[in-house]
Amino acid sequence: MAKSKNHTAHNQSRKAHRNGIKKPKRHRHTSTKGMDPKFLRNQRYARKHNNTKNESASDEE
Repeated sequence: MAKSKNHTAHNQSRKAHRNGIKKPKRHRHTSTKGMDPKFLRNQRYARKHNNTKNESASDEE
C-alpha cells in the first residue's frame, strides 16, 4: 500500500504554546559576527568621532 500523508500541522500550535512563544531577548550590543567588514569599519570610525557629549563640555571650559 502506498504512503499518502506527507505533512500535517496537527498539534504543532499546541506544542509551541505549552511553554509559550517567546520573543528573542533584547541585548544592548548585538553581535557583529558575519556582518559586512566595510560597514563595520565605517561604524568604528563613526563611533570614534562621535563626540557630542564631550564636545559641549570641553567648549564651556
